[in-house]
Amino acid sequence: PPGSLYGQLCQLLALALGDRDPLATAGLLAESLSVTARHQLLAIVHARTR
Repeated sequence: PPGSLYGQLCQLLALALGDRDPLATAGLLAESLSVTARHQLLAIVHARTR
C-alpha cells in the first residue's frame, strides 16, 4: 500500500492491540514512524530536485 496508508494502518493496528501486546504495539508504532519519516524525506528530496 502507499506509504501514508501503510502508516495509518500500523497506527490503527497498534491501537487495536493496546496493552494486550506491548511489544507488538511498540513495533507497529515504530514501523509507522519510520514509514512516515521516509515518505516525508522522499517528498523533500523530490521537491529540491525540481
